[in-house]
Amino acid sequence: MTRRAVFTAAIGALIAVGCGKPSVADLRESFAQQLAANTSVSDFQPSADELRFTGPGVDSGVAKWRVHVDSAVIEPNDDPDKPYKGVVKSSWYADDRKVVPDARESNLPPELISTGLAQDCWAVWNRAARKWEWE
Repeated sequence: MTRRAVFTAAIGALIAVGCGKPSVADLRESFAQQLAANTSVSDFQPSADELRFTGPGVDSGVAKWRVHVDSAVIEPNDDPDKPYKGVVKSSWYADDRKVVPDARESNLPPELISTGLAQDCWAVWNRAARKWEWE
C-alpha cells in the first residue's frame, strides 16, 4: 500500500468517526461533567452509574447528594446541525432521601438544575463542536 493510500484511508477513518453517532458512554460522561461543573457542587465523586457530591439541600442548608443514572438513550433529532438527542433519566437522593419530581417540577434546589440537569433531562449533540449541549 502506498503512502497516499494509507493517508487517504486514515483520513477516511477519522471523518467516519468524527461524523458518527456519539455513544451512550459519551452521553453519560457529559452528564457527569455537567454536574461536576456546577458551581454549587463540591466534593464531586463519580463511580460508574453513581455520582456523589455535596450541594444545597432541598429545603435549606447543605446535603450529601447521590445521583444514580437509571438510563441513557440516544434518539434521532430533526436538526441536521444537532442530529441526536440524548435523554438521561436519573434518581436523586439528598441525605439518603429520594427527591421525587411532581408533574411540573423536579423538586431539586434551583442551584442544581441551573445547568440543565434534573431527574429527566436531555441534551442535543452539536455536530460541529462534537459535544453534548444540555437544555
